[in-house]
Amino acid sequence: MSRKRKKNNKFKYFIFAIFISFSILKVWPLVFYSNDTIVAQYGNLQVIDSVDGYIIRDEKIIKANYEGEIKYFAEDGQKVENGYKVLEIQKDKVEDETRKKLEIINQRINNLENEKFFKTDIDKLNKEINNIIEEIQENSKNNNVEKVIELKKQLKIKLDKKNIIAGDKSFYNKNIDMLKKEQEQLKTRIDNDIQIMKSPVSGLISYYSDGLEDIFTINNMAAIDLEKVKDVKYHPTNLRESKNAIINQPLYKVVNNTTWYVAVEVDNKQIENYKEGRRVKIKISDSQVEGKIYRIIKNEDEFIVITKINQYMEEFYKIRQVKAEISVIDYEGLKIPKDSLLKKDGIVGVYVLDINRYAVFKEVSIVGYNDHDDFVIIKSNFFYKKENEEIKTVKTVKLYDEVVRNGDRIREGQIIY
Repeated sequence: MSRKRKKNNKFKYFIFAIFISFSILKVWPLVFYSNDTIVAQYGNLQVIDSVDGYIIRDEKIIKANYEGEIKYFAEDGQKVENGYKVLEIQKDKVEDETRKKLEIINQRINNLENEKFFKTDIDKLNKEINNIIEEIQENSKNNNVEKVIELKKQLKIKLDKKNIIAGDKSFYNKNIDMLKKEQEQLKTRIDNDIQIMKSPVSGLISYYSDGLEDIFTINNMAAIDLEKVKDVKYHPTNLRESKNAIINQPLYKVVNNTTWYVAVEVDNKQIENYKEGRRVKIKISDSQVEGKIYRIIKNEDEFIVITKINQYMEEFYKIRQVKAEISVIDYEGLKIPKDSLLKKDGIVGVYVLDINRYAVFKEVSIVGYNDHDDFVIIKSNFFYKKENEEIKTVKTVKLYDEVVRNGDRIREGQIIY
């Protein structure tokens, strides 16, 4: 082979190599690409706001009208009925002997009223009296006057004896009257020395007072200025530590355990998620309760959101200031990473893999997301879209579709492994 021909062949090989290299570089990204994927599954995403707030209760505070030593009969947090004896104030020290004496008299009266004393004697007398009456009737028929006179004398003796045992002037009735009279005297003496304090309504008993009961009330909660309240000194006091009552001193509170409220501040950026009547979840410390947004009040650049709660929370009756997390929206649908989203020709979507693992673009409809979360909730299967005055059905991501992450790094048609 001539040198010229060899030179031409080398040039052809060189051109062919360049063509093959160019083709590989051009086609290779469409044939193979390694990227992370995730399987689309149903899930939820909560929009959670961290807020400061206050608990508002329907509560009635009971104050002392007397001075004296306090004796408690209800525990803190105990549920009681209307009229339940919560405590008593001993205005003067009541001697134990007086109480014990009253207990003994009560027992004696009970015994006398429930037991049938002298029952045998009375039954016997009644039988004898009936027999004498029958004899009188029989002798009267036979005109036996002397016998009748004698029988009447016997009848009178029997009747007098019965009256002594069980009549109004008997020892039994005299004893009952005396005991009841003494009972009333002892009761009066004790009542004069003791003031019983009862619950005016049903609810929970609380011995904790923070001095804000007149501010945080059901009637004026819409007018509360939380900014001013922040400057109020907050010192909860355990009222039960007092052993002696002073006039006008708070003794205890009765709290409605079925309904209470939480008032929180929400700024302009967050308020669009809050609507009156919307149900929300509130987490306070380790407890979570559900409620309904009762009222939204505009306060300069802030909003006060009041949530009504009909659910019991541990120790809610003695907590005032709270740091809470409010789950105001709970989105549900297919849950995918935010980094899967991309725009193609102005349309928001993701790449999913078909049966041959080719990347196929699917338009998506976003249900919602949280700025603090790496995921987004989208509609599944299909959604409706208005286009050129027509409603169009758009097929979208399905359950268990394999969604490509960082989709803006690939192109449609690539094979992903």
